[in-house]
Amino acid sequence: MNIYQLVTGFLFLLYFLGVLQFGLQKILIQAVPVVLVTTVAGAILDYIELKRLTVPRTPFITGLIIGLISQFGESALKLSAIGAAAMLVKFFIKLDGRHIFNPAASGIFAGMLIFNSQPSWWVGGGSIWPYLIWVPVFLLKFKRWAPMVGFLLPTMLFSGVSILNSSSLLFFLSVMLIEPKTSPGDIKLGLIYGLIVGFSYLILNTQYLILNTLDPLILSLLVGNLGARLLGKFIV
Repeated sequence: MNIYQLVTGFLFLLYFLGVLQFGLQKILIQAVPVVLVTTVAGAILDYIELKRLTVPRTPFITGLIIGLISQFGESALKLSAIGAAAMLVKFFIKLDGRHIFNPAASGIFAGMLIFNSQPSWWVGGGSIWPYLIWVPVFLLKFKRWAPMVGFLLPTMLFSGVSILNSSSLLFFLSVMLIEPKTSPGDIKLGLIYGLIVGFSYLILNTQYLILNTLDPLILSLLVGNLGARLLGKFIV
């Protein structure tokens, strides 16, 4: 299985757990609008950019991720707008022809700014056990451990191992932080990227009462995306 198949399967598992907890209707409303918008918009923008039809795998995954972390019960219109914003950032904000910002995080960030739509990180209803399977399988197959280690070094030093009891943080760590196109593949740069995100999260988390419209995890990831891309010009 390639990375797209693995990630998609894991996200579907989280949605299935959500169905068991919240019911099929609520989960469909949470997922279908945004996945539909990201997939269609991604296919159209891909065609405009590449002049050929492609399978919109990453836009589909982006939509699934947004549905899992957006405000649970958000309106279909706002979720669709968040998905559209994610695709616009993905295709139009680049550096040296490469994506800079995590698409899902970008869409959520736009939703916070425009609609004051705060991510609830409801992923799978808060279940922890799927990550006991997902993280070892992912690390064994793709060995993308450097950003995760870099993030955990400062956060566990200041917050302790109890942070690993958070399903939202585990999802962030094992799905969003290591997104292949916006996180470094190089080990040294990957560690630096993880450290940037980790320290940014610690700083922003202490200021959350002041920046109460900006989720610290989302903002720290965007800071890390930009920092790693700029540093990559000098390190790699």
